[in-house]
Amino acid sequence: MVTQTTVLAVTDDVVLNVSSVLTIMKELGKEGIECCDPIVITQASTISQVPLESSSVDTITAKKPSWKIGSSFALKKPSKTLLKVNLDDDLDLIDEDSLLTDEELKKPQLPAKEVKQEWRQALEDVAGIAGYHSSNSENEAEMIDKVASDVTAVLGFTPSKDFDDFIGIGAQITEIKSKLILQSEQVKMIVLVGPAGIGKTTTATVLYNQLSPGFPFSTFLENIRGSYEKPCGNDYQLKLRLQKKMLSQIFNQSDIEVGHLRVAQEKLSDKQVLVVLDEVDSWWQLEATAYQRGWFGPGSIIIITTEDRKLLKTLRLGNDHTYEMKFPTRDESLQILCQYAFGQKSPDHGFEELAKEVTWLAGDLPLALRVMGSYLRGMSRDEWIEALPRLRSSLDREIESTLRFSYDGLSDKDQALFLHIACFFSCSLWKVDSVKRCLANCGLDVNHGLQVLADKSLIYIVHKGCVEMHSLLQKMGREIVKKQSLEEPGKRQFLMNTTEISEVLEKNTVSGTGKVIGIYSHCGGNFQISKRAFDGMNNLQFLAILYDGPLCMPEGLNCFPDKLRFIRWPCCPLRFWPSKFFGKFLVKLIMTDSKFEKLWEGIQPLHCLMLMDLSSSWRLRKIPDLSKATSLEKLDLSDCRSLLKLTSSIGSAAALELHLRYSAIEELPSSISTNLEVLDITGCKIIKDFPNVPDSIVELVLSETGIEEVPPWIENLFRLRKLDMHGCERLKIISPNISKLENLEFLALSNVYRWVEDLDFFFQKKEYCDFANYDEAIIKWGSEMKRRWRLETDFDFDYILPICLPEKALTSPISLRFSHKRFTTIPDCINHLSGLTKLDITQCRNLVALPPLPGSLLSIDAHGCGSLESIDSSSFQNPNIRLKFAKCFNLNQEARRLIQTSACKYALLPGEEVPAHFTHQATSGCLTINMAPTPLPSFLRFKACILLTNDGDDDEDENSLISCRVSGKQNGHTVQYGSNQVHHMPYLDGQAEHLYIFEDSFSLNQDFPEAEEATFSELFFEFRIHNTAWKVKGCGVRLLEEVVPQCILDGKETEDEECRGINIEASNENAGGEDKEKEDDDDGGEGAEDEEST
Repeated sequence: MVTQTTVLAVTDDVVLNVSSVLTIMKELGKEGIECCDPIVITQASTISQVPLESSSVDTITAKKPSWKIGSSFALKKPSKTLLKVNLDDDLDLIDEDSLLTDEELKKPQLPAKEVKQEWRQALEDVAGIAGYHSSNSENEAEMIDKVASDVTAVLGFTPSKDFDDFIGIGAQITEIKSKLILQSEQVKMIVLVGPAGIGKTTTATVLYNQLSPGFPFSTFLENIRGSYEKPCGNDYQLKLRLQKKMLSQIFNQSDIEVGHLRVAQEKLSDKQVLVVLDEVDSWWQLEATAYQRGWFGPGSIIIITTEDRKLLKTLRLGNDHTYEMKFPTRDESLQILCQYAFGQKSPDHGFEELAKEVTWLAGDLPLALRVMGSYLRGMSRDEWIEALPRLRSSLDREIESTLRFSYDGLSDKDQALFLHIACFFSCSLWKVDSVKRCLANCGLDVNHGLQVLADKSLIYIVHKGCVEMHSLLQKMGREIVKKQSLEEPGKRQFLMNTTEISEVLEKNTVSGTGKVIGIYSHCGGNFQISKRAFDGMNNLQFLAILYDGPLCMPEGLNCFPDKLRFIRWPCCPLRFWPSKFFGKFLVKLIMTDSKFEKLWEGIQPLHCLMLMDLSSSWRLRKIPDLSKATSLEKLDLSDCRSLLKLTSSIGSAAALELHLRYSAIEELPSSISTNLEVLDITGCKIIKDFPNVPDSIVELVLSETGIEEVPPWIENLFRLRKLDMHGCERLKIISPNISKLENLEFLALSNVYRWVEDLDFFFQKKEYCDFANYDEAIIKWGSEMKRRWRLETDFDFDYILPICLPEKALTSPISLRFSHKRFTTIPDCINHLSGLTKLDITQCRNLVALPPLPGSLLSIDAHGCGSLESIDSSSFQNPNIRLKFAKCFNLNQEARRLIQTSACKYALLPGEEVPAHFTHQATSGCLTINMAPTPLPSFLRFKACILLTNDGDDDEDENSLISCRVSGKQNGHTVQYGSNQVHHMPYLDGQAEHLYIFEDSFSLNQDFPEAEEATFSELFFEFRIHNTAWKVKGCGVRLLEEVVPQCILDGKETEDEECRGINIEASNENAGGEDKEKEDDDDGGEGAEDEEST
């Protein structure tokens, strides 16, 4: 089949070469090209070089193998504007390398005689057309722009600017194109997925507009799901019709016959095609259009938009082939609304707050922003105010029709589940597991249904597994329920309007409310509930009454419906539970701050109950028998100030959390529960004995109790991870067996309470808050130091630390960190930690002395220990140790000497001058050592000291690098020794001068075999710190080789800024870890150890 494709050109004297013309095509775009009749391009030969009377005219330019003289194209008489020629559809084969060579052009390739005269005449006409010659232009790109502009002007074609004002879409387009670029397949595919109205079609349209000029064939199949009815089973004819529509649009032919689904492959497998499949919602649609990428030729791109994530699984596409559409930011949403409402990107004066509220009502959904903005356009401020109530309560028809597509395609069960979530479970934050528990065995197939709704983009599973639904989808679902009975709210499945709920609950009507499944009321003002309010609601399963004003229930309630699964009623005014109650289906009971004195009588079959929260019910004196609550996971009776006794009937719970904070409990049952995992009795001061908990316990919070002893049997609690005993004033005895708890991660033992969460409480109870008296130790061990143990205490560290240290810490490689400290010296017991490799005592401002430290120590960080004076002489035994004493300004001379002279990987300490034992010194970063000619040794070690000064600005970059380069005079020639060594310096802040000391070595003749007979007479050192704040003020070097060359002039200083022409720029590429950890991090995170110098 021959297609007519626009190209521009002829020979050099007329226009351009092939590659230039292809560039022009891209500049014009598809719309510009389609406005032209077919034109052709030839290459190299100029018309002036083609004798018209010669037979060589028969060979002017041909393309192999497609452009064959006499068959591939025929010249027509051109207009005076453009040369027009018919051309085969092999445009994608145009390539300068594939044009005929001069040798091939010499071979006779004669057209028919009747064609010759037409060619001669055509070439004469072409010679008279004013064209462009590349030799007349210095820049081919400028010439291409000129040609494109001129052709655009001739054709009257203007590039599309329809999408230039689209807000927020540019960044998404860029991300999508990046994903396409990263794909390695010959046929690229990208799926845009997201909810209705988020802008999938708009984004795909913009992509199509930008990409289609580069494709000879393209099509945009819009709204596929709305254009074809859903087939019953495998409707083969429907697939054929859809494929025919695709092919007809690609080839711009309506008479294409499609008898089978392989026709697309037959026609497109060698074509470069751009296909957009918009609003795909079924697999059969892909079977008809893009079942296999092999249907399309190399370089093709397929773009699909859908709300159904299940299609991604069916297509087996990864992240590189999918793009999750993003909601616009709140600022972008406001701009979109204003664009349609005011014709500009900001609201008119006086409309600012109104525009923000409408933006919030639209839920940042682009479709809703467009519809609402268009609806409000031209209205006055008063008209906006009058329109707001309708926008708050109802959904625009256009928005609803768009959102309902996916809902209408759901099964009856999934539609019912959608309405449950829209009308109840999306009103607050619900976890997936809780939704499943509350809807179990209700006939909705909730496990599968939630996945279907998520796949259809009707719900999202967000942070920590919570279910979330867009506000407009919620509104749509509530509109659907409202239409179940417009006049009688009691005949709907869900009640959400406060006024309507008040009317239903105030009436004494028993009949007419049997269809109600759920009530969610967030009420204010006066609210009254009749004694018989729930008598007729036999199907009520979900009840949430949240109110801010007075609620009147003068007669109480007759009953709670038997099918109730969920009750949330804070500040419930009932004193006694209704006499008619059957809790077989109850899953969650949340009635905080209630007026209850007691609940139901007898034993209820509470097999489904997982949560019972009656916290802050001050008048509650007794809880019911919970022996049948075998699924109970959490019982919260915190702040129940009248509750003196806890029933032992909770012992049947499978895995229980029991919260009794600040209750009046006097004693705990001898056997609480064999499956108790969490117990919190904070503030129960009457309790004096350590609770007799089972070995299932994981977390024990016993703060502010009267407990006096941690008993020896605590070693039996092998699952225990947290033991919190802050503010236990009477605590005196702690069993050493606490060190045997292998899984313990947090331990708090103190006589004074520490409160950090509530500042108001802090100021009210100052006697319980003495932060300065808390000490903290953090130990890490195990693989990559991921295991963690933390101690908070106000006991004497020398006493408490040896008792509590985990046994494994005595032998395993560990790091130890102290913080929030008041001690003046480190406990002596750490000298027995044979596996201690890292000691962090940063900001221990009261620390005065360091005791002997274990020989295993590889790092000590004493940054900011301003009171530190002395260090035991045996502390630094490992030559690979890192000594970090930044800002330790009070060190005595002996401690300074010990740090400066100890064998170590490096040391950092305050100092104003280079120590004298560094025999060669300079007052800059460059140092030259002259010596008598000496035989060249093979290896040389040295120790260097750098004096660092700050130019006045604090350093914000914690990772500083110090580079060292060494060169020498060898037989009169300057030779570089080794590589540019890079050393990692620990974090250093402030303006005080510091010394950085390190040891290094280099080979002198490794790279110079002839060096065996060489001598050297000079060594040159250059030190630089790669940091914006710190500078090198001076340096010193001490040669450590046993046979030190005799120096004839020690310490010759070199002040040349260029350092004798050697320009050193240390590479940051190999910069590894940082030496400075965050100082006040309660989690005790430490930075990585420094890497070896490279």
